[in-house]
Amino acid sequence: MSITVRIRTPKSSTPEQVELSSSGTWGEAAAVLSQKSAVALEQLRVLAGFPPKAVELSADTPLSFLKLRPNEMLIIQEGEGKVQLGNTGEQYVPPASERAHFTRRKCPADNSCLFHACAYVLRNKSRTEGPLVRQECVKAVLDHPEMFNVNTLGMDPLAYASWLSEKDTWGGAIELEILSFLYKTEIFALDLQSVTIQRFGTDMGYPVRAFLVYTGNHYDCIAMNPVYNSASEREDQTLFNSRDENVLARAKRFVAEEGQKMREGKLV
Repeated sequence: MSITVRIRTPKSSTPEQVELSSSGTWGEAAAVLSQKSAVALEQLRVLAGFPPKAVELSADTPLSFLKLRPNEMLIIQEGEGKVQLGNTGEQYVPPASERAHFTRRKCPADNSCLFHACAYVLRNKSRTEGPLVRQECVKAVLDHPEMFNVNTLGMDPLAYASWLSEKDTWGGAIELEILSFLYKTEIFALDLQSVTIQRFGTDMGYPVRAFLVYTGNHYDCIAMNPVYNSASEREDQTLFNSRDENVLARAKRFVAEEGQKMREGKLV
């Protein structure tokens, strides 16, 4: 049996269809991809999934290990270039203290609230690096057009990068996907009105998780602090173990309570 995938190569402007033996090995599939893409086998680099991640398997690994879907896109690259990851790295975060309390940290309503919120949770509680986080997203779009293309962005990557560079351009789901990828961190955006969750990076095995809250037109972040309703940010915890389901449940309860206050006019 075979499986049909699409490949995007360094020399092609449109994807090509390629048939791979679903019962074969990764080495056999790599040989086919090398032939179809005209990239030497020893220089072949294949990215799969979303966000695309380099396939690093031994030649005798069954192709079925990749769990490819029909018509899945594979990105073919030549050489050893690697994506640089952000500063949360591979750190381990222990489960949060049961005695700590969630608190909402407000961010400026200046059309860059998403970037301010992400700077706080991803860059050690920074209150000044929102513009830097925005530019990290712009750079990712420009550096990785195979990942952030017209299909992903809804427009030409160069045009999107130019648009996103404007300080009044709002960030959204695409930027959260980019930042999750760059910082190797799950990002959960909880809606204050519906308590629904937008989840980013959950299928990548990232060890840490950060939380944002969304009001419908504004992003803030939430953190844990040893003191209830503490105004001091010094002891805030902004990153959590991604396997700590208790923290997720507590975050959802906190956001539900905040949402109720907002609907009652007690919170803005």
